[in-house]
Amino acid sequence: MPVNFNRRTIIIAWAILRGQRYNLRAMNWTPKKDSQNPMIGNINIFLPLYPFILGILLLAVLLTACDGGSPESSSPSSAASSSPDIVIETSEAPTITPEPTPTTSPPTPTPQLAAMANGQPILLETYEKELLRYEKAMAELGFTPGEDGQNYKLLVLDALIERELIRQAAQTAGISITSDMVDTKLSDLRQSASDMGGFENWLAANEWTEDEFKEALATEMLVEAMIAEITADVPFTGEQVRARYIQLDDAQLADSLLSQIKEGADFADLATRYSRDSITGPAGGDLGFFARGSLIVPEVEEIAFQLQPEKVSNVLAVTDPESGKTTYYIVMVTERDMERPLNTDQRQQLLEERFESWLIEQRENATILNLLHEG
Repeated sequence: MPVNFNRRTIIIAWAILRGQRYNLRAMNWTPKKDSQNPMIGNINIFLPLYPFILGILLLAVLLTACDGGSPESSSPSSAASSSPDIVIETSEAPTITPEPTPTTSPPTPTPQLAAMANGQPILLETYEKELLRYEKAMAELGFTPGEDGQNYKLLVLDALIERELIRQAAQTAGISITSDMVDTKLSDLRQSASDMGGFENWLAANEWTEDEFKEALATEMLVEAMIAEITADVPFTGEQVRARYIQLDDAQLADSLLSQIKEGADFADLATRYSRDSITGPAGGDLGFFARGSLIVPEVEEIAFQLQPEKVSNVLAVTDPESGKTTYYIVMVTERDMERPLNTDQRQQLLEERFESWLIEQRENATILNLLHEG
């Protein structure tokens, strides 16, 4: 897939990466209608894209980072100094040299926590940095965090909690990412940016130290490995049906057309003449083959998978909960294939569903303590 490494691509990739996953519920996601078929949604949500996202994000960012060397840093230097012995003189006692009084280091402050996941802490500092990166990414896209009514602070915290749950599951499954693997990946990224000299500047601009970035990179590599493990048995084929449908706004007309079909009228001809769907209507209402979860009107999909080939449904009335408008459908299945190869979008949807289901199970079985009370 050709990628245009522009700034918008970089920021989108960054927002996706730091969100850890595509959270359909949090995003209030609604599939867009396919340009060729308004009944079939574009299913382009795919969790196991972390390597691809990392590639877009890191390589693109590094290749477009601002010029210049590493950001200037200064650290105070301290020279060891020795204090002379303290001599105390009195008229009654000889001169003595007391033993140095041991100094007591101040107690190490206890790190503040944002949450706990199965007893493992998520530091407040980590949460605050992630939140800052998210806000910067949204600002670069021209959005104000939270303007859509979503609690983006909770979204960020949830992402960190889920990342920790994935890490714990990987440890249980014996899946690990070695430091050599991370170093190799990081070396590749540095090499890609060697002519630009922008890596250190990018780290500083995004509130990263190199150690923190390596830890985050290792986590994303671990997530990738876990996703591959969890979705390994997702099939490449599945049950699909091919159907035609007629979409109408008039209940009486729908009843009339159904009667004509039962009396032998040609379904495709009636769809061409009467269907309100300007895309499928001219093709006789043909939806083509589709798998479960593909249609944006689930009631139509459910009926289609219940019908046998050449069978026709009754009139199906579907009311939009927002507008209150009722649309009427008549559906006819023309073919059924139990092992039809899934296209890329169809299989991506199955992978998304599998991982989403697994992640929900992890959350339900976990002991999670939100110490920020976000949401």
